[in-house]
Amino acid sequence: MPQEKADVPFARPTHRHRFFQWLRGLWPHWPIAAIIVAGGASDVLKSLNLDLLPFGQLSPFMGLEKSLAILVNSTQAILGIGFVLVGLPLLRRLAAAWSFTVILLLVTLGMHLAQQHWGKDLIFPGGMLVSMLVLRHHFNRQTQLANYAISLIGVFSILAYGTFGSYLLGDGFKPAIHDLITSLYFTIITISTVGYGDITPITPETRLFVVSLLVVGLSVFATAVASVLGPAITKKLGHILYPEGDRMKLENHIILAGEGSIAINTARELEDRKLSFVRIRNSGETLSPGENEIIGDPTDETVQQKAGIQKANMVIAAGDNDGDNAFIALLAKDLNPKVRVLAVANAVTAIRRLKLARADLVFAPAAVGSRLLANLAEGDQISEEFRDLLETGE
Repeated sequence: MPQEKADVPFARPTHRHRFFQWLRGLWPHWPIAAIIVAGGASDVLKSLNLDLLPFGQLSPFMGLEKSLAILVNSTQAILGIGFVLVGLPLLRRLAAAWSFTVILLLVTLGMHLAQQHWGKDLIFPGGMLVSMLVLRHHFNRQTQLANYAISLIGVFSILAYGTFGSYLLGDGFKPAIHDLITSLYFTIITISTVGYGDITPITPETRLFVVSLLVVGLSVFATAVASVLGPAITKKLGHILYPEGDRMKLENHIILAGEGSIAINTARELEDRKLSFVRIRNSGETLSPGENEIIGDPTDETVQQKAGIQKANMVIAAGDNDGDNAFIALLAKDLNPKVRVLAVANAVTAIRRLKLARADLVFAPAAVGSRLLANLAEGDQISEEFRDLLETGE
């Protein structure tokens, strides 16, 4: 009788395969970020070669033509610095960085069109804007700290632009703006749309400047508020508008069943990626407000039906007990034969049993983790999207 071939659940990838995986992990956020940073650095270098005055020699009483030239050239430098600052977070595929990059590209396009710069000056912002919109789904990571940092950069940039611009064009206002405190005051009341009316633009140039300050400023502030408060507001509204009875009316969603660290972290990842899912748990840790969850036993037929098993696209059995995961898989297949089941094997020896339980895919985190550690010990590289999980803290 021929000897049965041993079951090898994890095939070791070749060096060439790992290299191509590493390259795929860099696409498209690394090329996009590199182009954005390079374009921003180019704008900064161009502005350094222009005829700029030291800040101490600036005056609101200088000629209008010279004031406009300094303002335009300084705006190019500010936009260039902005591209560099938001381009670096694009390496992490951050959604907030994507939003502010789109705003900066729109402002750059508007500035070139206002100056009637055609041709090559529109290629970079226009091409990058189209690329950013097409590749939007690749920049979906949300981190609260990054949202705060990028939002602060955007807010301070627009305040600097408004203060600096209104000071340079000071004679175009009534009464004239002669100091930076008044410039800052005018910028804040303009962006906040309060508009007390005590300072008004009286020349076409200053009116166009105020229009640009309003459009760009409101866009930046709206994006900052959406980045910082948007996720919390969305969850709260969802909790109010869709109470427990209505929240579970889902379709083509994921059912995540189980307790423990794997289930907790999987729930966070699904939420960060804005995937529709319901989590079944017995009790335990406190979850973020508004998250779809059912308190109950995932091996109970009634509980799985409440989670919408008939219309679910996938069931993830991620409990700490392999026997429970096998029963969850069997029950899910009985209730909905078309549903895909991903079962977590806490022990490598449970992989075969979970396959017999009709799981479509069996994942053994311990085996994968040990293989990854061995690869790292050999000096192998990993995919870029997992780099944030392996930071050394140096």
